[in-house]
Amino acid sequence: MNCFLINEFEAEIASNYLNEKVGNFDRLILLDIDEYKYEDKIKKELIDYEKKIKKFIYKNSENNKDEKEITKELEKEIIRNRLSNEDLIWIDKNNIRLCNWLWSLINKRRTTYRFRHIDINEIYLDRNSNTNIERYNNLINSLYRLNTSKENKIEFINQLKKLWTCKIIKYTKIKDLINEKDINQTIWAYKYIEKTYNRTLSRDTININNDEDYYHEIICYFDSIENPYEKNDKFTRLKQAWSQKKYRDNNNGKKSYSFNMSVDIAKKLDVLAINSNRNKNYIVEELINTEYLKLKK
Repeated sequence: MNCFLINEFEAEIASNYLNEKVGNFDRLILLDIDEYKYEDKIKKELIDYEKKIKKFIYKNSENNKDEKEITKELEKEIIRNRLSNEDLIWIDKNNIRLCNWLWSLINKRRTTYRFRHIDINEIYLDRNSNTNIERYNNLINSLYRLNTSKENKIEFINQLKKLWTCKIIKYTKIKDLINEKDINQTIWAYKYIEKTYNRTLSRDTININNDEDYYHEIICYFDSIENPYEKNDKFTRLKQAWSQKKYRDNNNGKKSYSFNMSVDIAKKLDVLAINSNRNKNYIVEELINTEYLKLKK
């Protein structure tokens, strides 16, 4: 065994196996560990515990072959109680939206969703993960290290899958509004959300490392809003703000004018607009410019 154990639950499996198959062996007992020192502390405790296991097996083996056989069977028992690749196949590393939502859900450490047997505050993430593949790998490793049974982990994954299918993926409004390829829009929307809703946006969800991340950050932000009324309200305000920005941009350098004209002018303008596939403002402006240019000649 070489740093084989990954959590306290596996240490419990090891002690139970050795007590049943070999002889009396002490359980791993941990005192309260500070959350921010948990990873380093538990790793050291598990390494020390493995050393005790090796010594115990060595002392209770008749020969080298017997020692290897006990060690091999113990490792097989531990692996049997671990998540398999098939258990984790739903978490697709190529599905950026899914990985970001899972990351944000666990990282924010507060949720209205309720999970049986699992407290997401006990899932420890490396918050310095910067890319999607880093976040994916960290998610998978965190699920492996989660200190509970394989059955509880599978149930947790199935609950996440149900949430994703029934709630998260069905929300398409924000994807319909934001064009992933329009970097000007994505940066504007990101800054609007950061200024209006969440001044610690990047800290609460994912880090911005390139232009593409602005889009994924926006989608992740709305996926992470669990209250549907809050989500709809924030989306509506964002959509209205974007419409106002587009209107201002389109009318930059323009001014409104008001003239009294014949009652049939509006109908004639409508006909011209339909037949030329141009807006009425453009038609009037073009006619005036044409006549003005004639005077200049």
